[in-house]
Amino acid sequence: MLAGFPIFANIWREHLEKLERIAQEIFLKKGAMLFAPGDPTQGFYMVHEGAVRVYRISPQGKEITQEIAGRGSPFALASPFSDTYHCFAAALKDSRLYLIKKKEFLDLVNGDIRFAAEWIRMLSLMVIRLRIRLADLSLKTPKARIASYILLLAEMQDSRSITLPVPRKELANFLGMTHETFYRTAKELEHANLVHFSGQTVEILAQERLVEIME
Repeated sequence: MLAGFPIFANIWREHLEKLERIAQEIFLKKGAMLFAPGDPTQGFYMVHEGAVRVYRISPQGKEITQEIAGRGSPFALASPFSDTYHCFAAALKDSRLYLIKKKEFLDLVNGDIRFAAEWIRMLSLMVIRLRIRLADLSLKTPKARIASYILLLAEMQDSRSITLPVPRKELANFLGMTHETFYRTAKELEHANLVHFSGQTVEILAQERLVEIME
């Protein structure tokens, strides 16, 4: 059930089996709200199918996307250690999730020191990747941001033919650019024969050159 998620790729089998025993399957329709600020935390989530947007609302009333969790992605990982959620999460399309239940997860962390150490290691690696991604968004050109995101999806989906988790307009907002800039830059990548866009599918034609752009 959880073996196909990248975050669990190197976890010990006995720990994976314990997580699977405390996982609850959840189905969300497109547009359905999963949680909002102030809601009691239930645990953290894994996206098996679909996509979930995690966002907050600024004092000026603007929605700020913090994360787009697509197939294979976890989100709200820190929630077991908090009493309430601090942001919104809503389904961008019909989605199937796994909830890793809070109480049972904390019992596992507190009762198995090997699992706790392994979980800390995984979270540390995720923090490193997050810092790299933040640098990509703040320092790199639109072309490099798109290339970086496409390569990240290719790694997560283990394929050179990837599926975008959300419409391109929503993705542009997530990558910190206008949708006009996203469309124009995507066309430049296509004309250079690096990728091919077809609806929500992206074919990677020259992965090495995308890596060069990203760097």
